[in-house]
Amino acid sequence: MASATARLSPRKRKRETKPTPVAVPVAVPEPPRPDGPDLISQLPDSILHSILSLLPIKDAVRTGVLSSRWSPLWKAAPLRLDNSSFDPNPQLPPPYWSWVAIFRIFDSHRGPIESLSLTLFTPSEMDRFVESAVQRGIRRLNLVASYRKAAYDYELPAFLLLCNSLHHLSLRGCTFPQALLPSIFPNLRELRLSHVRLPTDLLSKCGSLQTLYLTSSRGESETPIDISSQSLRKLVFDSYSKQPTELIIRDAPNLESLMIGQETTMLCKVTILNAPKLQLLGFLNANSSALQLGATLIERHEEPSIIFPPTFRVTKTPCHMSMLSSVKTLAIEVEGYFEKTIPHLLRCFPYLENLDILKYEGNCDKCYLTKGMCEEQGSLCFLDHLKTVTVKGFSGDQCDVELLRYLVVHGKVLRKIILLCSKHISKKFVETKKRQFCIEMRASSDLVLVFFRDTKRSIHFSLWNDMIL
Repeated sequence: MASATARLSPRKRKRETKPTPVAVPVAVPEPPRPDGPDLISQLPDSILHSILSLLPIKDAVRTGVLSSRWSPLWKAAPLRLDNSSFDPNPQLPPPYWSWVAIFRIFDSHRGPIESLSLTLFTPSEMDRFVESAVQRGIRRLNLVASYRKAAYDYELPAFLLLCNSLHHLSLRGCTFPQALLPSIFPNLRELRLSHVRLPTDLLSKCGSLQTLYLTSSRGESETPIDISSQSLRKLVFDSYSKQPTELIIRDAPNLESLMIGQETTMLCKVTILNAPKLQLLGFLNANSSALQLGATLIERHEEPSIIFPPTFRVTKTPCHMSMLSSVKTLAIEVEGYFEKTIPHLLRCFPYLENLDILKYEGNCDKCYLTKGMCEEQGSLCFLDHLKTVTVKGFSGDQCDVELLRYLVVHGKVLRKIILLCSKHISKKFVETKKRQFCIEMRASSDLVLVFFRDTKRSIHFSLWNDMIL
């Protein structure tokens, strides 16, 4: 009997006897290997410590799993710790979860502490962390003991006041001890105080302090904030209180910059007695009830009304300086209703080079800076040095035109006038203002007028010219 294969046709026989394909293994290329050794791990510990200190705390800790070489590095690297950056634990009530996280970090880390920020801890917890930070060479410290309705009464411990390594200190809602040592914060460079009572003799005891920020802070027993410091170079004062305040610069021989908040200058009486190196000053309110600059006292002695314009008394008072001749940059805040005080104010700055004017909207549109009023003041010394003028809130009304026309015609070295306009700018508007400013009669051939549309209406005091150009 013939086999079944023999009975098949040749085509079917060929298909039936076709060999089964065999899978041939394909060589998979190996991932490229590093050309050389791990160069980062071969860096000195000091450099690796600096790198780790710049990383977020979570990322720095995770580097310990890379190798045995990296495992101990984080524990010895300078620590930058901010408890507000931790994600809250829903299983623990705040701020307990934050306390647990910081406690674990302090327990495992043994290196120096570069910066530490603690928010809303109890006084005993604050003491514990601050003491450990002081022992480990803390350089930057931020303590927040009050925020909105939450507050803890925290008095600064004595060991913090004597810390030699501390360079920057920021306090909110904290208090100083009643009796201060003759010398505190021996190497402190910058101090920021918010909602803190400023002891009368605090600054005189900080021999290295160069920068001071005061926010919503007052003197003890509601007394004026009296500044006397031999080392202070920069002072920023800002208060959001609606109650009148008083700032006295009594003796600051090295003070170079004094900046007052835009809202603060409305209710703040400013007295500058001795600041021979002061170069930057602002904001000053031209309509303050009393403004004493050197030997000149500008005082408003009649309540303003719609019918009668306010009158001002300019008197001389005995003090250490005749005029603030060192000021090169001045920022003033004015309202058209009272702008007749501007010539009196500018006379106190004979070597002024940069003038920044913030013009705000008042309740009365009437202007008392009439035509010819500036000429009545006679020659002003600062016009021989004035180089730039910036006006924020420029509307082009009579007061704006009168003041700027006077500066254009008499500014001998004036190079640029920057106008941040509160209204729409058109070609016709620009040409009209140039004609009203008497630009063809300008005293300086290099003078240029620059018009900007100020849509954001920013009011913060800064070096506006550098910010814009």
